[in-house]
Amino acid sequence: MRSSLATRILATVLMCGSAHAQDTVKIGIVLPLSGPFTSTGEQSRTGVRVCLDQNGPTVGGKKLELVVKDDGAVADQSKRIVQERITREQVGIVAGFGLTPLAFAAAPLATQGKVPMIVMGAATSSVTERSPFIMHTSFAQAQAPAVPAD
Repeated sequence: MRSSLATRILATVLMCGSAHAQDTVKIGIVLPLSGPFTSTGEQSRTGVRVCLDQNGPTVGGKKLELVVKDDGAVADQSKRIVQERITREQVGIVAGFGLTPLAFAAAPLATQGKVPMIVMGAATSSVTERSPFIMHTSFAQAQAPAVPAD
């Protein structure tokens, strides 16, 4: 079986919270798929698709159901979409967040709902400090200049 970092991270997340008791886990993916940051959202969505294509639609014996929504890179929309996914669609995980303000807007909802939140793009290193339910899978902005500076 092929394994990847993303699959191992997702398997770990699936073992916690309400996602553990379900046979199908809904993942609410919130990305900027329109507007000036469309390429950021498209790259993240493509990454999720590649991961599922390579590793299959199940992780830890649980089928993954993706619910992808466009937030247009607007923080208020991110917050509203995450709230709807958690309350109406009862997603077990929220993911995406191509920009820091989008992740910051959604973080309190992850904490309140005790829903794991996978930040895929926001590059501010403090993003994980906004909620104990946040996992950051991308780079932190400070990493880029650190290596050349050394």
